[in-house]
Amino acid sequence: KTPIATVYAAVEAMQNFNALNDHRKTQNYLDISKQELQRLSDLVEKVLHIAAEEKEDIELFKEDTDLHEVIDNILSNHQLKAGKPIQLRYDNLLGDTTVQVDKTHIANAINNLIDNAIKYSGNDAQVHIQCMKEKNELVIRVKDNGIGIPEVYQENIFDKFFRVPTGNLHNVKGFGLGLSYVKKIVDMHGGTVKVVSEPDKGTEFIIRIPV
Repeated sequence: KTPIATVYAAVEAMQNFNALNDHRKTQNYLDISKQELQRLSDLVEKVLHIAAEEKEDIELFKEDTDLHEVIDNILSNHQLKAGKPIQLRYDNLLGDTTVQVDKTHIANAINNLIDNAIKYSGNDAQVHIQCMKEKNELVIRVKDNGIGIPEVYQENIFDKFFRVPTGNLHNVKGFGLGLSYVKKIVDMHGGTVKVVSEPDKGTEFIIRIPV
């Protein structure tokens, strides 16, 4: 409830203490509110993920999906909310081709991978997303220039609640549910997800789904 209380206090200050007449104060309160609302949004997302993990009987609703539009929206949102410089490169090799997938769950899975890529890539995040069709498979790649994952942890990263020890990266928050959700959704589509990574050389996640 902390973000709610903080935003409430900021709005109250603007209403009651003439902050609106002070441009600098107004901007400061708006910045605080924006940060706290983002924090609240992230918390809600995590709670929904926990609920999804506990709900064993997730049903997929497969439909013709324009992945280009899905990924475009995800990238636009990340550009807006990123609190640091990020470079997002997106290669759409699907063209106008639609694919039969559960639009909502696949969007969430891709969003989780991009979110992780940005979070674990320091102050100059470079993320490369690629979508293509190889034979009868949809292939989605998300690659970053981040801290990488030591080989000893690579088998465990898709386990529920597992988080790779990140030393002094205390600013990276989470519950270790994002990747287990990704794997669950990809598995339900009859696909696979694998990771290719080296410490300090970045990480690439590769999703393959038969379509």
